[in-house]
Amino acid sequence: MYIVSREKPNWLFRALCMVTLFLSILGSCSRLTGWGVLLWNVENPSIPSGTLVPVYIKSNIDSVYVIGIPKEYQLKPEKKGDPIIDKTEVPLWQIQFFPSKTKASAFAKQFAAYASLYAETLQDGLPVRAEPDNGARRVYRLRQGQVIKILAKAQGNPAMSGSTPLPGDWLQVLTDDGTVGYCFSYRLRIFEIEAGKAVAVAQGNTTQPAEDPALETVVSKTWYPDWYKDMVDAQMIDLDNFTDQYGFFPNPDTGVIRLSLPDFDKTYSYSSITKVDTQSWRFEGTPLIVTLRNENLLALQYQPLTGQGSANQTAAGQTAANQASAGQAGSQTGGLRTSLFVTLPQPVGDLIAQEQERRLKLLQTICEQGPRFHSENYGQLVLSEDGTFTWEGFDLLVPRIIPITAGTSGTVALRLFIRESIRTTYDGALTLYFNPASSDAKAPLAVNFLYKIEPRGLRLEYLPPASLSGVSVLQRSPSPIILYFPAAEQ
Repeated sequence: MYIVSREKPNWLFRALCMVTLFLSILGSCSRLTGWGVLLWNVENPSIPSGTLVPVYIKSNIDSVYVIGIPKEYQLKPEKKGDPIIDKTEVPLWQIQFFPSKTKASAFAKQFAAYASLYAETLQDGLPVRAEPDNGARRVYRLRQGQVIKILAKAQGNPAMSGSTPLPGDWLQVLTDDGTVGYCFSYRLRIFEIEAGKAVAVAQGNTTQPAEDPALETVVSKTWYPDWYKDMVDAQMIDLDNFTDQYGFFPNPDTGVIRLSLPDFDKTYSYSSITKVDTQSWRFEGTPLIVTLRNENLLALQYQPLTGQGSANQTAAGQTAANQASAGQAGSQTGGLRTSLFVTLPQPVGDLIAQEQERRLKLLQTICEQGPRFHSENYGQLVLSEDGTFTWEGFDLLVPRIIPITAGTSGTVALRLFIRESIRTTYDGALTLYFNPASSDAKAPLAVNFLYKIEPRGLRLEYLPPASLSGVSVLQRSPSPIILYFPAAEQ
């Protein structure tokens, strides 16, 4: 009888498995999986950004690539006989991977202009955005002094301070934890690292602020003077004092704030934002302190310009807001001043366009009745839909109504708003801006009238200055002067 031993075959099988596993590991470290370009310097050993390297292993578990070290960057062994280290691990985000050397080489050539460029953040909270646009989603908030890698220059919408474009460019950047996005260069210090040297830039001591939804509301919205809302709510928009120029315009992409009011206009640069109360923040490097009263209303405390008093507004602005904003701060000249700002349900540009369209329709309605109106006593008045007029033969109205210096042409504006009690008698009110008869005079001469479109003509009633408050017609004159213009035959 023969006894067959099973131990020897089992031992041989296990040995063969070990050899196979060893050979597979050895093969994986020597067989390329692709090529890569370093996006950020490797410090040990020192390999500069932009270097083309072979890639052997990708580990998703450890989030690293095993790359080959080019010979010119390999370190000499400390002892004779020690092996040369020709491979190293780098984080996945630090490599731009390609399956072929041709594609990797093409990228390296394109990237060469930016390979050595880095930037230091000069502003705490500077955002990195998903697209090169102020309104794009924020993907990262930078710390003051943080170093980022510049990958490329990008085309995008210019960063603005109010309505003024700021100098600088949108840059595609890489953060030190692998986030890629776009940052505007206005608040970056761009510098170059010599090939093979580690980044050595002093970091700021400002800590990363916690995510603050209330602060995000402050810096992400567009804020306008509070009397804008009164105008919108009352449907009485005064285009002379309702523009996209006035407001509080913080720009976290650039660290620049523009504050503009009828009697104040200044631009500030801030380094960081410090919380001083539950809903209040100070913009460091400026005198500005902002308090968010609700999601659509904030109070801004600032230092007025030399010679200004407390929160004075233009007469038109005060009237539009029923003087609600006047006298909000201390009255001492040079003291702190507080103004209120609001958000609006629509962009200011859209509201302005709607008001312009409303005025044009009113003028068109008047012109349809004429546009030529002739009076035996008061001359001939011609209105045009382009907003111009001519009026000849108004001598009987000089100088009581029409100034003696007025010419015979000008522009017409339907800028006035009448009370309901007056609307029972008149359709509206208009202003005729007469061009001066003499070239020595500078400003047009404004004369205001109530108007009524009659079946065969146009009735005007002179409005003395005492009847007006801003753009509101408060009352008719106690001694009205009424002008009737029959429509002239076409």
